[in-house]
Amino acid sequence: MPTYDYHCHTCRKDFTAMHKISEPAPNCPACGGEVSKKVSAPAVHGGSAGHQSSPTAPAAAHGCGAGACGCRH
Repeated sequence: MPTYDYHCHTCRKDFTAMHKISEPAPNCPACGGEVSKKVSAPAVHGGSAGHQSSPTAPAAAHGCGAGACGCRH
């Protein structure tokens, strides 16, 4: 379940809540006031080997099509 960062308009406290994306924003746990969602960077976990750079991966800036020209990377 995703986590969201909120800011309370009444007491001005920040808090994090975990809920489904389809659920409405919760009220402030400190005072019960209305809140707004804060903009934050998404969490990125894991990844596939095809999308990560590694010392054995072909150089992306080489421009020859990852070895199709016959050169050795």
